[in-house]
Amino acid sequence: MRHQTSLVLVLAFTAVASTSSCAPPDSTPVPSDPRLCNGPIGTRAQLTTPIGATEGPRIDEPLECSEGGSGMDEGAYIRIHGQGTRQLVMPGRSGKQTCVPPAGAKSDVCPEVPAHEVADEIKKRLHARGIVVNGIGAGVCAQPAGDDFDTWDYSVGITDWKDADAAVAIVDEVLQGWGIGHHFGISVRGMNCDMVLF
Repeated sequence: MRHQTSLVLVLAFTAVASTSSCAPPDSTPVPSDPRLCNGPIGTRAQLTTPIGATEGPRIDEPLECSEGGSGMDEGAYIRIHGQGTRQLVMPGRSGKQTCVPPAGAKSDVCPEVPAHEVADEIKKRLHARGIVVNGIGAGVCAQPAGDDFDTWDYSVGITDWKDADAAVAIVDEVLQGWGIGHHFGISVRGMNCDMVLF
């Protein structure tokens, strides 16, 4: 009887998890930490990357937001500026030829790069460092308008301020490696607890 009850619980949990999660199957599972319902873990003081530096990652002062009732709406957007020539565009933007630049390509190859390709590369590197990713797309403070990239505050989300410096360094590394002259962001944010199992 005990074995049968355990099996039923495992099956029930699996069914609920598969219908409640918006994360793709290959993503790092988000910890069920109730603190994330109120925004990210940690504090802004844990970000030590210099603001407006002329060397290393070039970041703006984090834009802090608390616009909704979900932890995912609470946090900060950190904009990291590239120093190359390529521009980022929204996925599926029509009328333009976009591509991912091959390693060592000249700057006129792939002058426009789909933002989601950059996001996927950043996500992969964050996962390799053991950093939890809680979303890709509109930043925590964004007010998106159609396919206008600059209104999206396009970013990869993380849940803990302790990972902010490493995440900023990874974004900077990808922007430099891909010759991006645009900006990309990190959203340090909580979770929508209606979609997280505790």
